[in-house]
Amino acid sequence: MRLDFTRSSPHHNARFLIKIAEYMRDTLPDTSTQATASDTNFSNTTFSPNAPVMAKDSYYLSRLAKQIHQIKSKDGAESEEYLTRFDRYQKQLTHSQAMVQSRIDSIPIIHLNEDLPVSQSAERLIKAIQDHQVIIVAGETGSGKTTQLPKIALLAGRGVTGQIGHTQPRRLAARSVANRIAEELGEPLGQSVSFKVRFTEQGTPNSLIKLMTDGILLAELAHDKFLSRYDTIIIDEAHERSLNIDFIMGYLKTLLPKRPDLKVIITSATLDTERFSRYFSLFDKKTKQAKPAPVYVVEGRSYPVEVRYRPLTDEIVTSSDDDSFDEVEENLPRAVTAAVEECFADAAEKGHADQADILIFAATEAEIHDLTDILTQYAPRHTQILPLFARQSFAEQQLIFHPTGGRRIIIATNVAETALTVPGIRYVIDLGFARISRYDYRSRVQRLPIEAISQAAANQRKGRSGRVAPGVCIRLYSEEDFNSRPEFTEPEILRTNLASVILQMANLGLGEVADFDFIQPPDTRLINDGRKLLEELNAIPNKKAINDSSDQAVPKVSGKNKRPVKPQRNHPNQLTKIGQMMAKMPIDPRLARMLIAGEQFGCLKEMLVIVSALSVQDPRERPADKQTQADQKHALFRQADSDFLFYLSLWQAIHGALFNRTVDLTTDEKSEGEVLLPDTIQAEKLTNSQRKSFAKKHFLSPPRLREWQQTHSQLLQMVDGLKLTINQEPANFAHIHRALLTGLLSFIAQKVNDLDSQGKVIKAKRGEYVVARQHKAKIFPASTLFKQNPPWLMAFEIVETSQVFMRTLAKIEPDWILAAAGDLLKYHYFEPHWTVKTGHVKAYAQISLFGLIVVHKQLVNYEKVNLAESHDIFLRDALVLGNLNAPSTGDGKKGRLPPFLQHNLDKVADVSLIEDKLRRRDLLVDEENLYQFYAKRVPEHIASRKAFEDWRKEVEKKDPQFLFFRDEDVLNETAPATQAFPETWQLGNLKLPLTYTFDPTSDDDGVTIKVPLVALPQLDAIEVLWGIAGWRYELVLQLLKTLPKDIRRQIVPIPDTAKAIFDSLEQNHQAGLLRQLSAALAKRGVLGANGAKVEPKDFNPSEVERYLQPQIALVDDKNRLIEKGRDIDALKLRHQTTTRKAVASGKGMHTAFPEHFNFIQNRHSAGVLIRQFSALVADKEQDASDKNAVSIQQFTDVQAALNAHRQGLLALISNELGAKAKQLTSQIDKNFKLAFAPLGDLEKLKALLVHATLDATFEKFVPDFDHEQFAAGIHDKELQIALSQLPLTLDEFNQAKDTVLANFLSVGQTVLAQLKAVYEQWQQIRGRLLMLDRDIFEESIEDIEDQLDDLSLSDFVYRMSYQDWQQYPRYLQALLIRMDRLEHNLDADLDAVYALDKHMERLSTRGGDEKILPYRWLVEEYRIQLFAQPMKTRMPVSEKRLEKLWDELNA
Repeated sequence: MRLDFTRSSPHHNARFLIKIAEYMRDTLPDTSTQATASDTNFSNTTFSPNAPVMAKDSYYLSRLAKQIHQIKSKDGAESEEYLTRFDRYQKQLTHSQAMVQSRIDSIPIIHLNEDLPVSQSAERLIKAIQDHQVIIVAGETGSGKTTQLPKIALLAGRGVTGQIGHTQPRRLAARSVANRIAEELGEPLGQSVSFKVRFTEQGTPNSLIKLMTDGILLAELAHDKFLSRYDTIIIDEAHERSLNIDFIMGYLKTLLPKRPDLKVIITSATLDTERFSRYFSLFDKKTKQAKPAPVYVVEGRSYPVEVRYRPLTDEIVTSSDDDSFDEVEENLPRAVTAAVEECFADAAEKGHADQADILIFAATEAEIHDLTDILTQYAPRHTQILPLFARQSFAEQQLIFHPTGGRRIIIATNVAETALTVPGIRYVIDLGFARISRYDYRSRVQRLPIEAISQAAANQRKGRSGRVAPGVCIRLYSEEDFNSRPEFTEPEILRTNLASVILQMANLGLGEVADFDFIQPPDTRLINDGRKLLEELNAIPNKKAINDSSDQAVPKVSGKNKRPVKPQRNHPNQLTKIGQMMAKMPIDPRLARMLIAGEQFGCLKEMLVIVSALSVQDPRERPADKQTQADQKHALFRQADSDFLFYLSLWQAIHGALFNRTVDLTTDEKSEGEVLLPDTIQAEKLTNSQRKSFAKKHFLSPPRLREWQQTHSQLLQMVDGLKLTINQEPANFAHIHRALLTGLLSFIAQKVNDLDSQGKVIKAKRGEYVVARQHKAKIFPASTLFKQNPPWLMAFEIVETSQVFMRTLAKIEPDWILAAAGDLLKYHYFEPHWTVKTGHVKAYAQISLFGLIVVHKQLVNYEKVNLAESHDIFLRDALVLGNLNAPSTGDGKKGRLPPFLQHNLDKVADVSLIEDKLRRRDLLVDEENLYQFYAKRVPEHIASRKAFEDWRKEVEKKDPQFLFFRDEDVLNETAPATQAFPETWQLGNLKLPLTYTFDPTSDDDGVTIKVPLVALPQLDAIEVLWGIAGWRYELVLQLLKTLPKDIRRQIVPIPDTAKAIFDSLEQNHQAGLLRQLSAALAKRGVLGANGAKVEPKDFNPSEVERYLQPQIALVDDKNRLIEKGRDIDALKLRHQTTTRKAVASGKGMHTAFPEHFNFIQNRHSAGVLIRQFSALVADKEQDASDKNAVSIQQFTDVQAALNAHRQGLLALISNELGAKAKQLTSQIDKNFKLAFAPLGDLEKLKALLVHATLDATFEKFVPDFDHEQFAAGIHDKELQIALSQLPLTLDEFNQAKDTVLANFLSVGQTVLAQLKAVYEQWQQIRGRLLMLDRDIFEESIEDIEDQLDDLSLSDFVYRMSYQDWQQYPRYLQALLIRMDRLEHNLDADLDAVYALDKHMERLSTRGGDEKILPYRWLVEEYRIQLFAQPMKTRMPVSEKRLEKLWDELNA
């Protein structure tokens, strides 16, 4: 069939025009329906009221006619306003009818290709178009729908009152189809047939048919809500169900009732006709039922297509995530090569070897490049191998659509799947996969998995062949796999972010997405995610803003009648001012937000470059064989800390500098925040030829660079139309990236700790970040930041391929996030507390965004967050606990408390102290009662010190005692007496302060005695054991309970015994509590083990309750706590190094006894009056030639004072020896010198001999002195004896000196002999040790060496008294006997060594403690018994006696 209407044939042309006129008269709306000819006196006009008008004028003329009718009815036909409106109506109507007539006259000769199945159904389709508002046309691929339907619509009378809009899913298809239709109409493109795609438009508004992408039509809705420039819309390839197509069809469904003149044609080869038919059903008034849209199926196609299955694997593979996909990839090169060979063999067999063009469908562009390399190597010679994908240049596309001859293999993505007809294709090889975009609403990651295509898509691919001759389609998957696949491709609306749709719907006033009538409603979770993105971009108000506006919506009264006006509330889809501007930008909402922020931060010019670059594909290329060279060239444009700045650098290298002012690159440091650009910036824009050469040299794609430039031009026009201000000065790094951040808040990332416990990098976590909602992602290896790993960064996109990668990154600061996120930030408040310094209730806030903690701990004013809780904290902490301190006075001290609070705290403290003393908790009211006292008086709005003080001043003017506690406010009952619980304790000469604590769970439970450290040596454990008078009965009771069972049986009932003994006790410090208890029990006839009397050792004070044992709190001179403990002896031992030192020293040195020497002095320390003991301390640093000198020093340890004083006295006496010392030392013979030589020279030996003689003489002949006045407070008998042996006055010293001098030489002979024996024996021992084999006798040798070290042979005469060291010859003689037996008695020697281990361990830990000296010398006697049994010991000794002595010394 052929329909040929031409203007050259008057008959045919007239017939066509008559048909058009009749059709339009019957179907188009009458523009004068509201104002008839009789009403408006149209009979005298020169135009026809019933003639058709342009669709864009129809509504305006109808409304104008209605206004004219109303004016005529009201004011008459002669009124001026009526004539003015009528004249305007007449002119517009005439112009519109003339335009329609002009379009009718411009209709070209229409040829329908009678070979195509759709042309054979032309008359049926023409009538369907005329009779129905929506028709659905389905037909096989190759039936001619795409090119013939627009012409059939023209034949149906469409295209005269508006354009026939024909949408295609891809730009390439729109351009290609427009060319084909124009060629078939015999006219150049741009006349009757125009097209418009992104960046390119050819044609005028007068064209009849307009090809465009669905995105262009969607963008036109923003300024043409009724699509008034069109009278017909053809939605081609509707089966693809892109987001744009689904939205356009949903919008058309709502628009059709408002525009009955608009016709819609839905067409595709693989369409779900039933679903679409039901969707576009119209309500039939006659049947009162919904009538589905008619479906017209065009049967047949030009040529048949044979399908062959050549599966790559036996398993069904659904996506690249399947394990079997690896097998597919592995077998793919071999299978494609075999399929190509099969196609060429089939062509040769059928006799058209030269006409065997093959179209291969690959999944990705990368796969296209891989297959191109393989087929270039293995395909037959003289075969062109051409890639085909969406972003090719026009010239590259022409190589495919205008072949020059020869066999071709075209490798394409799914861009060639629909609409496009590649000439000469006889064979199709379908790999069966495509890269599908899937959006994960949970992680906000755009996944790009490779998935198996649907049956509909596979049939579309098959239909690319069989258009010029019978075809063959080879599918590289099984027929079973094909049948298992879904029938239709999943709509994009079910797998993508819906932010742009929600934005446009809000702008068009279409309501909620959930309520919008989509063909297939989107997932609610995707809708919510889209809304969240718009809230993030501040395009629509978030829930908090909506709730706030609702809470504040109070009806207002206005007008004369004072009627309340309902306040306006934020609708969930109501756009903010930013959202309204974003809706006018036909780009991704994120990018639109960046441009708006670009003006705010003064960097719009830079943002236009960056945003336009982000809108297109990256222009960088990395050929497989030149990746290193490409990376080096691209690195010329990189900048530190940001991938976004690469585009700025590259743009200015091609198009010239953005600003006249450039940054001085000769300096080493850049100004703060300045963006430094490389020296590749061109002063002027490159020419086209220079640009191509530049792109080739730097491995850049010219088509993508051109697309980038075109996008930039469009954006520049757009911001100019929106009247955004473009900056004239360069912006700094911070401003540019803060503007970018406004669109990328959900794409921020925080560095993951990639170090293990040893500080080593975990390779698996290197470059790993936590992104929104706690998902993990890694930096893309090509990024500038790949090796930097900054703490925070933002990404333009997060894509999941083999891993989850972040692409196009920049380093950011947390402060930028806080400034940009606003209400999106989540605040978690913790640890609210009262702060004395500021006088406010503060809390720590953890600030997070999308699960990422931006600020871990920030101090904030909690009153603004929660006033009620702040008020409660203020009352409890500031008032009840008394922390309402006034501001500091400037001297570092806290200000004074208000009188009421000081009074209240003192009252509570008094009651608490009584409770602690009586060990009960029922006197003081609980804190809740105190809190209620303040809560009833302090207003709820007060939560700070300033507010409280202002209120208090006003209140106390009326009642000064308003906030004062009374007794009944703090006491539950009358307080009992507490005289038995003193505030201080007199221990000997010390008066020490006491504190009481009643808390059995605390270490401080009981009474604590504060003791200055220097007074610790004067503390008597026996006195302390008496405890507090108020608790002494309980102490006696518990001590009796610690007795052995045999003794306890004799005193039952123990409480009665305790009561009787307690009444008879006297606090006699000399006897002590335990001795008195023992004596009291003895009087009662109580006997211990073996009939012996009860002794103090039978009691075990450590088993009484802790509170009965006073605790010692050691403090320094400034009252700072050093240590606490209940074991006085342990405390003394730990601090003996400090307490034995002098606490004060007098001025000057003395070579004679000072006249005014005062042994006892008093001094305050930490508020305690402490007795100090003076001593004459010898100067150890003076030269040997000088006289010995002493200084007066004070000690708090009387033992240390007496030891130092004795040495000082000996030093002073030695000054008086004169020739006596020389006479004694001259008797040192050669053998003595040799024996001592290893320990020092002769002078040292002489000094040692003189000192030992003085010490021995002093001890033997100096009489005791009467020092009773100095012994007060000293209870240790040994100390009393030592005190009586030392002169403390000048007269006593002179007496002692004379005695020593008189007996010096006689005693010296004895001492000389003793020392000589000691060192000669030591010499023999050393010699014998050298003869022993250390490998055999190692343990014994080590024990002997340890014993010698403990004897301190180099200076023992200075360390101990003469009474102790005169036993040294015995000890050394025992050692010689032991060594004589050692070789023949090794086992017994080792047994003895092992028996000594425990005792040697004790001595090593407490060897410096003078308290255990008896134990130390008893161990030496024990050695004599173990190793030299023929020798006699000074006293009986055994293991049991040692243990007994140890226990007694540590009791």
